[in-house]
Amino acid sequence: MSERRVRAGEFEDSAAERIAALGLDPVTFRAMFGVFRLGGRMFSDLETEIHRPAGWSLAGFRVMFILWVLGPLESHEIARLAGLSRAAISSAVNTLERDGLVDRRRESIDRRVVTVYLTDDGATRLEAAYRRQNARERLLFGDLTDDELVVLTDLMRRISSVRLPDDVS
Repeated sequence: MSERRVRAGEFEDSAAERIAALGLDPVTFRAMFGVFRLGGRMFSDLETEIHRPAGWSLAGFRVMFILWVLGPLESHEIARLAGLSRAAISSAVNTLERDGLVDRRRESIDRRVVTVYLTDDGATRLEAAYRRQNARERLLFGDLTDDELVVLTDLMRRISSVRLPDDVS
């Protein structure tokens, strides 16, 4: 069997044609395909180039960044803000705590409630990593003007705020 290399654009075009043939919306497909492709590229790049070399996962970065911005929070609130499961947050916090980047404290009468704090070392290392991340973000978005970035950001917020029903079929 011969190996066939397909350009991403060729695949997208072929998929859009098949979707249109079903009487579905190829324009919306292209938008979602672009979001997935860009998101995957960004997550992979940041994880590989910034966060793994810094000693944590992208989930770990999200935990530390939230704590850096807002200060100490309960685990369930970090999960909500990060858009991750409580199990994912617990795993990330375990690793970050082991490495001295965050501390957990039980400050409630309810012993199940844990407040997570960013340590001084965690804040210092996070700031250094975020400087590198922001430089990569500037490279990625470098061809867009500030006005275009504002429009893109507004459009993403509008899409993110749409409430979907459980069943859209």
